Amino acid sequence: MPPQRTVASPGEKPWVREIRTTAGDLERESRTRLYNLLEAVGMMTFILVLLWPLAYLFGVLGKHELANTVANILIFLGALYLLFVAPFVHRDTLHSWGLGNPRVFWRMLCHGTPLQRLTLAAVSLFLLVGLNYANFVRWPDVAHFFKFANLLGFFGFRNLDVNHWNHSFPGVIFVVFFGSLLSLVIITFCIRYDNFTSAFKTAMIVALPMLAFTFLAAYFHRGAAAFAHFSLGMWAIGVFGYVFWGFVQQLLFSSYFGTRFRKAFGPSRDPNNVIPKERRPRVVAGFGAGFAIVAVVLTFLGTAYLYGVGSVAPSVFCWQACILFLMGSVYGYVFCLDKRRLLVATICATCFGLIHVASYGLVAVTWILGIILVYVFMEEKNRNLVALGFIHGLLGSTFGQLFSHGDAGSLEVNYSVGPWNIDEPTYGVLVFPLLCIAAYLAFMAWSINNIQEDPE
Repeated sequence: MPPQRTVASPGEKPWVREIRTTAGDLERESRTRLYNLLEAVGMMTFILVLLWPLAYLFGVLGKHELANTVANILIFLGALYLLFVAPFVHRDTLHSWGLGNPRVFWRMLCHGTPLQRLTLAAVSLFLLVGLNYANFVRWPDVAHFFKFANLLGFFGFRNLDVNHWNHSFPGVIFVVFFGSLLSLVIITFCIRYDNFTSAFKTAMIVALPMLAFTFLAAYFHRGAAAFAHFSLGMWAIGVFGYVFWGFVQQLLFSSYFGTRFRKAFGPSRDPNNVIPKERRPRVVAGFGAGFAIVAVVLTFLGTAYLYGVGSVAPSVFCWQACILFLMGSVYGYVFCLDKRRLLVATICATCFGLIHVASYGLVAVTWILGIILVYVFMEEKNRNLVALGFIHGLLGSTFGQLFSHGDAGSLEVNYSVGPWNIDEPTYGVLVFPLLCIAAYLAFMAWSINNIQEDPE
């Protein structure tokens, strides 16, 4: 099995180099493996430096507004690089990022079988109506996400109440127009249809057990009271909203960081990469026990520090240990099948988790979710951002209703992240981000001496 080859791709320059990724697929790539890794880890280090040593130390603690402005501008420029420059530098394809293609969508709609055309038209219409409805109902959140108030203020229109345009005329016209335009972009450009079925199946296999764990965790913590304010309608709307938000987040995370990491490490040729069947039960049990012990200890220390010893009932820790034992066992089983692939996914997922500092409950949840998303995203059949966005949608909406509205007590997950959302700013907050920056720098130094390039 050759590690890389040169092929001609339709619509592209005649000769394009391909390398074999961690999962064994061949993908186009114009740079070396080391370049991919240093760029990804360097970009994450750059983001953390902007957020914490710059924005938090000088902007929040030092109260220098210039530091906040510089940090925001540089982060925006970094996002532009991730989305619009990096794909061309590396010669990535739309499919390698899990995106669709409007020309492919139009071809399927015009030249598919009658059943395919009818199904695609029905799905597109459903999505168009559903996304528009979610946009209309959750317009204040949409307006906040796109910073419409700031944009209007920049042009001198500071007295317009953009958050209530969905209930006033002529603002409602703009809301419907913007929602329709955004929905069309999502339907024709963002959704990859050729592998949606297989990717969505994988997404549900991942999401439904985690959804069950989330409901069980809420019940074990607060009993039936956890669902007293649970609204099925708002939950469903929230799922749609989080699918879009998850798409945006995963475009930056799974598409960029996931692509760079899986191209940085080829498939393992070490026979010890797969653990023999006779040793797997012991490894699985060890990972299960390790996950349970670490999670319970960290939860106890965190809740004791914030709310005092006894703030969480012992039974909650018991159920948490059981759930984390199961999750750790699954991690251990997958580790037995392909050590390198899982370790690459685990390291890459730190980029997703650490963006959520200093909400450490959210850091843990998103790190775990990131491991799963990167792992499945490595395979071509699962590389579909919208399908994987449903994982984000189901879990995000559920956590939002059960663990972030003030009723969850000591297990509340704070959705306010970043240096500008610290309730009580102190220098101690910097310790963890600085340790992470040091770890990334050490990892970059290690990679320079250990990343092996494939022979031409």
